[in-house]
Amino acid sequence: MKIGIDIDDVITDTSKSIQNYIEQYDENGEISNYMEDVMRGDMTNPTIKRFFADNCVAIFSNAQMKENANTIMQKLLEEGNEIYIITSRGEIKFKGSEEVTLNYFERHHIPYTKILWNSFEKAQICVDNQIDLMVDDSAKFCQEISEKNIGSILFTSSVNQNIPVTVPRVNSWLELKEKIKSYC
Repeated sequence: MKIGIDIDDVITDTSKSIQNYIEQYDENGEISNYMEDVMRGDMTNPTIKRFFADNCVAIFSNAQMKENANTIMQKLLEEGNEIYIITSRGEIKFKGSEEVTLNYFERHHIPYTKILWNSFEKAQICVDNQIDLMVDDSAKFCQEISEKNIGSILFTSSVNQNIPVTVPRVNSWLELKEKIKSYC
């Protein structure tokens, strides 16, 4: 099975890392109001663009890995699955993010088959790469992927926890491991 996995708030706790940097950088609370937009990569506000340009490499580098992420990904590979990292990280919006991500994956022993950078239209990318199941923290992406008749699982994060969804939702990698079994 080809499994697509997002990075931010799926493999890493990026929201918490962003929040740590916002607390240092955001003097008037302006960036905090756009946390959901930041997590989606929507940076239409100039202050947010500047914040991310100044801090994205540090944010990505210092985000904590989600518990059990690397061991479960390794197990999935050992079982014969392919893991495609499908992320909007990449040089188009996040200068320096590719190198910091590759270094992070090496440092934390995060296994994968292939990384697809600059993935802004994840449903189409899943179709084009014949992904069988996608795990993401974006309720919007999960719904669009599901509408393409591709399995989709929403990984709960602080940004999406109150969004109602029609796709399955998990709160941890251990839950995800069990949920993936139903797709095999």
